[in-house]
Amino acid sequence: MIEIIDAGAVLCLFFYLLLVLKKELHMLQLNSYFNTRYIKWYKENFRSRCDIIKALVVLSCVLSGCMDYWLFPLAGILLSAAGAVALIKQKAKKKLDFTHRAARLFVMAILLPAAALAVTFTVTQNIRPAAWPLAAFIAFSFPVMLFANTLMRPLETLINRWYINDAGKKIKNCPHLTVVAVTGSYGKTSVKHFLQNILSEQYNVLITPGSFNTTLGVVRTVREQLQPIHEVFIVEMGAKRAGDVAEICRIVRPKYGVITAVGAQHLETFGTVANVKKAKLEILSALPAGGGGFINAADIAPGDLPADVKAPVVSFGVGKDADYDARNIVYTAKGMSFDVYRSGEKYLTLETALLGEHNVSNLLACCAVACTLGVEKYKIEKAVKSIRAVEHRLEVKPLPNGVTVIDDAFNSNPVGSKMALEALKRMEGKRKIIITPGMIELGAEEAERNYAFGQAIAGNCDIAVLVGIHRTLPIQEGIKAAGFPEGNLAVCKNLTEANNYVKSIMQPGDVVLYENDLPDTFNE
Repeated sequence: MIEIIDAGAVLCLFFYLLLVLKKELHMLQLNSYFNTRYIKWYKENFRSRCDIIKALVVLSCVLSGCMDYWLFPLAGILLSAAGAVALIKQKAKKKLDFTHRAARLFVMAILLPAAALAVTFTVTQNIRPAAWPLAAFIAFSFPVMLFANTLMRPLETLINRWYINDAGKKIKNCPHLTVVAVTGSYGKTSVKHFLQNILSEQYNVLITPGSFNTTLGVVRTVREQLQPIHEVFIVEMGAKRAGDVAEICRIVRPKYGVITAVGAQHLETFGTVANVKKAKLEILSALPAGGGGFINAADIAPGDLPADVKAPVVSFGVGKDADYDARNIVYTAKGMSFDVYRSGEKYLTLETALLGEHNVSNLLACCAVACTLGVEKYKIEKAVKSIRAVEHRLEVKPLPNGVTVIDDAFNSNPVGSKMALEALKRMEGKRKIIITPGMIELGAEEAERNYAFGQAIAGNCDIAVLVGIHRTLPIQEGIKAAGFPEGNLAVCKNLTEANNYVKSIMQPGDVVLYENDLPDTFNE
């Protein structure tokens, strides 16, 4: 009977270990499989990772291996079952994506404890001491995943290089394909989708889906979706380090390149806005002489351009001395309308359901590209009128209860948050409510920027609901310093609690802005 309990305990503990490793894999994936980022995240979230059930499971494992007493393995069964149920019940905003890479890494992480179990049983010829390696792997699941990721890196590098070379060959075999690259600190995804709407009036267009803006995301799109029928390929290019944009450009060979904006984004890796600008300008250096670059006049001056730029470059900007500028911006019940001037002369009159001056800038960039590619004016005006906000980017959602939601939850940055607050202020409504965890990845400037964000909230909102007790401290300080009524400020532990609070106070006519929604790695 004791042998059966021992065997059952080992099986239950091993299953619990699989779930623990699966959670570690999820967190590693959210950190883009970078060990350095994973370690940094672990240090910042050490307290929140402390799990009493996990600690008791480890203790039961140790005691089971030390004492020949049935109670400890039985405790191991019950505790590991409780821990497994708790892990299974946990809900994630963005679920683990079991890609081929994730599956390979998970198998490697499983093989390590499996090998340890096999060795232990072979040496001792007893199932009970197998609880010792299980205790070690459960307790040190974080370094186990780090080690597995390190072991897999050479293989992943070889696989990635093959994928990259294969995508490059496919691009070469499409000589009539026009590649338009889009990068920037923000606005990339919106410009990509808006440009697709406009260019599709005249061309067969492919875009990188979702936020597939990394090297491997672009490579996957090329290998799986690019067809000979496509005439234009719009490639969104993200960058968290110098050289990221240049690497993608070497693969897809863009003819045209757009820099939507340059600002305080990903400062944890770039350090300064000047470094961000330098990284974004890599796109212009990759363009051929027969192509064309498009820059935001608000962020990039002619003197900022790299010396090796061969393609002609035109500028766009709202209220700026630019080749394409917007004038006479009017907010309407249906959105906005404005005039597009090209080289100082009126060129287009656009009507759109979009909100915010940043979207005017985004549409200017699209108009400049469309004009360069020969899209007729009436087609541009028609397409812009039909454009709707990209999901979670200032997306207006009227609810049946008379409440209007402005969903800007995809991301947040100093400029975008300012524009979102402006849009909230301009919306007709009874009370203006914001739900936000604040801005991230701003490096040394993060606290200062969030403090200023709090002051801006105080000047534009009636009720502020902050997500994250500790993370939002700078926002709380900024709000209070601006004299915001304390009774109108609520600080919640998580998004679920924030939503429940807003539902309890919501009234018909209220306008609710969701500004940013952090991934599970930022849970407190």
